[in-house]
Amino acid sequence: MSSVTRSRRIDVRVTDEQDAVIREAAAAAGQTVTAFLLAAAEDRARTVLDERRHLVMSDRAFVAFAAALDSPAEEVPPMSDLFALPRINDE
Repeated sequence: MSSVTRSRRIDVRVTDEQDAVIREAAAAAGQTVTAFLLAAAEDRARTVLDERRHLVMSDRAFVAFAAALDSPAEEVPPMSDLFALPRINDE
């Protein structure tokens, strides 16, 4: 058992049907409703965040992406102007 104190609370309203199915699933898993919901929510949260942290693409898309990265850069005048400005910490 973890010694971390839970100091935050999340309240959620559910329908009777949702309550029944969650309680039944928690019991079937041998967990409290709290433990069941926290595990499910944390797992889903990590999945959603991982999907946004990792770039996944087909082999064909990767080849095109790599080719674009390897091609010579095109000058973008507004960016050139921006980079020509003195740095903030250069005084």
